[in-house]
Amino acid sequence: MKLSRQYSTGVFLILALSLVGCSGIPVSTDYDTSWQFPQLSTYAWMVPKQKLVEDPTVDNDLMNNRVMRAVDAELFSMGVKKATGDASADFLITYHVSAENRQSINSFHSSFGYYPCWQSCYRFGAHNDTYIRHYKQGTFMVDVIDPASSELIWRGIAGRRLTAKTPLERDAYVNEIVSAILAEFPPGRSASGN
Repeated sequence: MKLSRQYSTGVFLILALSLVGCSGIPVSTDYDTSWQFPQLSTYAWMVPKQKLVEDPTVDNDLMNNRVMRAVDAELFSMGVKKATGDASADFLITYHVSAENRQSINSFHSSFGYYPCWQSCYRFGAHNDTYIRHYKQGTFMVDVIDPASSELIWRGIAGRRLTAKTPLERDAYVNEIVSAILAEFPPGRSASGN
């Protein structure tokens, strides 16, 4: 019984540490510093521009609806309301999603025997292992547009590996990344803790 308790405690600690390491999504933002962001309380969706190259992995109705639901829910939780028409909106919002193939390369040096060695080195079974993993990286951009000038006033960008396999996993993936991006909107919100 004592061994299993130590084992379960160890497994719990490993899981907790791995979740802490994976929970943060790096987000970068850019914005017009002269804009009065706290005054923005209503929004409307702006139809995204036609892409030159479409990727069916992310350019489809399912993904479009998923992202729009996530943005609507996040803005609602922030107290920002959807305007009844474009004319009454304080800002317009749109998004861009892309996916690209990437690879990660990890090399490991392993050896058996006396190591490190001085002068004469005795090693056996030494070899290098290189692992190459191919994956898709998704990049999400959320843009806030001034309705009067149609100029970009705020952009949030985050990227992650596309790992979701089922519709529910895709929903959770999009919700998490949209939440991370909009946690930075308006500028200074994440620093103030709101």
